[in-house]
Amino acid sequence: MARTKLQKIVIIGSGPNEIGMDTELETATLQTIQELHKAGKEVTFVSNNANSVAGDYLDPEHFIISNLDANSLITILRNNEFDGLIPTLGGTPIFQLLHQLDEAGIFNQLNIRVLGVSLKTIANTQNPEALNRILQNIHEPYITTNILSDTNEVLKFVRRIGYPVIVKPVAAITNNNRMRCENEHQLKQMLASAFRISTTHQVAVEKSIVGFKEIEMTVIRDNENTRMLICAAEDFNPVGVHAGDSIVFTPTQTLTDQEFQAIRSSALRIVQEFKIRGICHIQFALNQSTGNYYVIRVNPYFDRTTAFAARATGYPVALVCTQISFGRNLRSITIPGLRQHDSLALIEPTLDHIAVRFPTFSFASFANANQELNTRMKSTGSVIAFGRSTEEATLKAIRSVDSTSTSEQAALDESRLNEGQLINVLVHPTAGEVFYLLEAIRRGYQVEELAELTKIDAFYFYKLIHIVQIEKKLRKHPFDVDVLRNAKYYGYGDSQIAQLWKCSDKKVRDFRETNQIRPTFKGIEPTAGEFPYNNRSYYTTFETENESQISEKPKVFILGTANNQVGTNAAAEYVTVHTIQACQKLGFETILINNNPSAISILPRLADKLYLEPLTVENCLNIMNSEQPDFVIAQGKWQIVTDLETAGVKITQLPLSRTSRAENVESNYLVVAEKMEEKQRNLGCFDTAEDASLHFPSSAKKQISNKLQHISLSELSKQEDGIYSVMFKQEGSHLIVTGTIPLAIQDIPFMTYALNYDIVADMVKLILKRSNCESPLKLTSQNVHLKLEHVFPYNQLQIPEPQNPPFSLAIGARITSTKL
Repeated sequence: MARTKLQKIVIIGSGPNEIGMDTELETATLQTIQELHKAGKEVTFVSNNANSVAGDYLDPEHFIISNLDANSLITILRNNEFDGLIPTLGGTPIFQLLHQLDEAGIFNQLNIRVLGVSLKTIANTQNPEALNRILQNIHEPYITTNILSDTNEVLKFVRRIGYPVIVKPVAAITNNNRMRCENEHQLKQMLASAFRISTTHQVAVEKSIVGFKEIEMTVIRDNENTRMLICAAEDFNPVGVHAGDSIVFTPTQTLTDQEFQAIRSSALRIVQEFKIRGICHIQFALNQSTGNYYVIRVNPYFDRTTAFAARATGYPVALVCTQISFGRNLRSITIPGLRQHDSLALIEPTLDHIAVRFPTFSFASFANANQELNTRMKSTGSVIAFGRSTEEATLKAIRSVDSTSTSEQAALDESRLNEGQLINVLVHPTAGEVFYLLEAIRRGYQVEELAELTKIDAFYFYKLIHIVQIEKKLRKHPFDVDVLRNAKYYGYGDSQIAQLWKCSDKKVRDFRETNQIRPTFKGIEPTAGEFPYNNRSYYTTFETENESQISEKPKVFILGTANNQVGTNAAAEYVTVHTIQACQKLGFETILINNNPSAISILPRLADKLYLEPLTVENCLNIMNSEQPDFVIAQGKWQIVTDLETAGVKITQLPLSRTSRAENVESNYLVVAEKMEEKQRNLGCFDTAEDASLHFPSSAKKQISNKLQHISLSELSKQEDGIYSVMFKQEGSHLIVTGTIPLAIQDIPFMTYALNYDIVADMVKLILKRSNCESPLKLTSQNVHLKLEHVFPYNQLQIPEPQNPPFSLAIGARITSTKL
């Protein structure tokens, strides 16, 4: 008999970070776990993500480390009496696994309900042929697709419909599965890969609609068939550039009301037809010359777009969807922060700002990668920016990424390109595209030319022209108050203006302050100020009304990690979350600046106050001048820390390495040891391997183990207060210390889990001089062998992986667990 009461819920996680998956699924998972706990549910989370924050919210019994394959999941499901399973937090690969489990009959055998989206819907949305058949039944337009299982069949079909075509593996085992082919040679190459990663050895082939406008709708449906549009977003790039590599705006910028309403109605019909309960992200292609649209993808799960929708609108998407999953409806779900309104979660978000998601790349670390943008995603992260105009939001986004280094964003110095080179990068979009477009406008290219070359809507070129016009006025009129005021209103930063005026940032700032050109802070919430709202999330703009309320509590200002990059990635987010929690436990009000739309740390109810702003000196100083924090905390030494210190800000740094644990240093063992006010203690010992993996517990025999602990304490006596990695090389019975360095950020989550000890909390107490709050050592012995191994983006960037890649170029990390 099927269980009727949902008490024991299992969540299948997403696995390690990779290109195409930042921390957005972990973010949604954490909120889901919190909501299920509030409802009195018992929650188990299954994942092999070594940097999981969500796992921290569960005891070891309910955080199961496991390979994410069918056999492992079947074993876990058989060994536990789960009532329900939430499938929407693991991305596409988990949908493929659940399909295999369904075919094995596991859910029927064990009476497990799949919540939010049915197994049938999962199968239908992941199979292009089935998806198109259902769309045809409800009279929704789609691109005709053929499912083929032989190379010769594909070639014959494509010769009939013509190039370019899109090839998609059916039931792919990876996220990056759409490939555009311009000719037969390219098609044959891509088919070899596509057939290999298809679990059914089939590919879906369709005529390319490259050049059409891409629109993304995020909708919610409850158990009563109430449906709401949460966010409508418009891609800057047309179809042909992966949506994850495109700049994305919300609200939509160029749609007519007729086009918008038609696509909105389509999205609501689709979630009804598929009987989705919870979230769904639907992608459309719009031919603006005819007004016709096509449904190109239905994603009934959380992804980067749903994360952007939640951050851009302030609507708590994961919270609402979790409550829907266990039977509640929109009319009875309360939105935190919203006051004096009877409709509760039934508020369809309305925006009084523009939000933009801007992709960021790590090509400076992978010089051999092809930087041309196509249907294969290549960006390693993104930033979010807010403004009162398209120009302001765009310029703030550019500032967010340009502050790292232009070489990270663009393949070439745009100002030095000859005309042929410039036209080539306009026709073939490349990372850092917006820099090339601005350069083309400076050189006098007309809107019609640019729209024809790029297939980007002319509207955006008028906005970029306005940005260039302001730039020219700034060059021509240095230290003109009216010109400066206009430039600040439209999003120009002090550093950008300083470059144009050929002076220091400080001189611009002082001039601005003298003339009382100061920012105000605006709240991010879903009602556009229509209803009273207890806001905790803000952005800056140069208007008059200030919505941020300042408290008298002792405060810490925490520098977030910004866009996802190779090396620090999700581990830095983990450290940020733990830093926030540790500061709160010490009685501080926590104020965070961050602008990664997928970040866990920017959840509205985590930090006491959140500023979604670029991590620049200007923005940090603006916030600090307003909030007057007692401490400014950063994770080790990096560029923004150096810049702020140069500007006279005292930074309290977590003693962490943002690069590596000395990759070129040979070692067999690593001892984690702590020194605090002359007191020293060892926290644990790990084995190290040539591939930079970590193993726990150490395999060192007792005599060697005792030596390791004794020598590490001796080494610690030479150091300042902090937590260190003491690295050892063994030569026979001798141990040689090969390095004593601050812990690497990349290792912290794994070490915290292995040792069952909050390392970050101790670091926070140490730097804030709260050593009297020293945590008691409650290390528990593990009866399993744990291994940390790094995940690299070489395969996704289609470049050869070196034999022992430096783990500072890892994009994620995997944890494995085997019984001793």
